[in-house]
Amino acid sequence: YGVSGFAQGAGTELSLTDTFTTLSLLMPSTNYDFYVREYCGGTDSSAWAGPVNFFTGSCTPAPSSVDGSGIINVTMGTINNTTVAEPGNYGNYTALSTDAGQGVDFPVAITLNTGFGYIYNLWAFVDWNQDTDFDDADEQMYLGESPAVSQTTYNAVIPIPANASLGSYIVRLGGSDSGLGSTTPSNPCYTGSFGTFEDYTLNVVSCNIPNTVIPTALCMGDTVMVGTTEVTMAG
Repeated sequence: YGVSGFAQGAGTELSLTDTFTTLSLLMPSTNYDFYVREYCGGTDSSAWAGPVNFFTGSCTPAPSSVDGSGIINVTMGTINNTTVAEPGNYGNYTALSTDAGQGVDFPVAITLNTGFGYIYNLWAFVDWNQDTDFDDADEQMYLGESPAVSQTTYNAVIPIPANASLGSYIVRLGGSDSGLGSTTPSNPCYTGSFGTFEDYTLNVVSCNIPNTVIPTALCMGDTVMVGTTEVTMAG
C-alpha cells in the first residue's frame, strides 16, 4: 500500500494470515491505494487485484447546487476568510486555524449570499473523537436559521466541550435551504441540492493561561486584567 499513484512494488508490503488488518502511522486526509493477492504456497500466488483506494479523513460534502454564492465569509477567532462560489459548493480551508479554550461558547459569524433571500438552516460539525466522522454525541450542532434576505451575517456560537482533548479538529460549517433540517441527525456529507459547506481547523487549547493579558482564547472561569480591573469570563 502507499499514497495514491505509487508504483506497484514500491509501497509498503504486509503478509497477513487474516482477511483484514489495521494500518497505523498514516497521514491524515490523504488518499491511499492498496493491492492484494493470495499466496497459495511455494511460488504459487494469484494475480494482483487493485488498486483499491481509501481516504484517511472525513467525507467530502458536494451539494449539487447553491442559492446565490452560498457562504461568502467565515469569521471566528483569528480567521476572517472571504470566499466566492466554490467548485462542488464546498471549500477546504483547513489550512486556516484558530484557537479556542475548553468549555467556552466560541463565537462564529457566517455571511451568506443566497441570491433571492432564501432561508438556510446552518450547522457546525466537529469530529471531537477524531474517528473521521461527525456522527457521535455532540458532534452536530444546529446554529440556527438565517434571515430571509439576499445577503446576511449570522452570528452563533460553537460550544467547546470542557473535556475536549487538546489538539486540532476539523470544523465543518454548512447550510441548506431544506436538505439539512434543523434537528439531529443532520447530514455533514450532504450531496443534495441548494447547500454550501466550508471546513476549517480549530485548535483546542489549555485553559491554564496568564491573567495579566487578554489571550487569544479565553476559557470559562478565566480571570483576565482589563486595565486595573479583574474580569472573570463566563461561558
